[in-house]
Amino acid sequence: MIARAKRTAAALWAYFDGATPRSALAASVAFIVVSNQPFYPLYLYFLLGGRAWPALLTWGSAPLFAAVPRVARSGEARGGALLLVAGMANTALCTVAMGPVSGVELFYLPCLVLALLLFTGRDRSVAIVATLVATGALMVAVRLAGAEGLVTVTAEEATSLRRINAFSVAGLLTVMAWMSRRLWWPAAALTPPGGR
Repeated sequence: MIARAKRTAAALWAYFDGATPRSALAASVAFIVVSNQPFYPLYLYFLLGGRAWPALLTWGSAPLFAAVPRVARSGEARGGALLLVAGMANTALCTVAMGPVSGVELFYLPCLVLALLLFTGRDRSVAIVATLVATGALMVAVRLAGAEGLVTVTAEEATSLRRINAFSVAGLLTVMAWMSRRLWWPAAALTPPGGR
């Protein structure tokens, strides 16, 4: 049983790694999101009770994040692009579900940072511009559609939601900064000792 769990963990770790520092970063960020998605609705359940059900909609983006390592194996830029699309789509979906008042749009910030980190040369410029344009368009579209969330929250609950989302974004950005050291120091591998 323990041996099987170790093999499963090793296979999972190997899947969510990459051949290059940038593809490894994309795969690792995808793993962080996929492994945290089941808990996001739980956090909101403790805050909102049964009214947290719209957060379950975010699980719809899990296959996109899970596919990032596989796509990155066929091309570093492809994996990065899929991660950006998944991140922006998930953020837009969360905004529709919980409303702009929840502060969930802060998750567009990691998308912009990923555009800076995952691409080089001309691809980086294209990724940054595309991310900025897509983010602006999605934020405007949500407001033009009058999306205020699928549940009504009090001012106090909205403050708590913003705090949860800001803390999550800060945590993700911190982990991304730590993992990005591999871009400049390739010897700083993400694979644990004895892994792979």
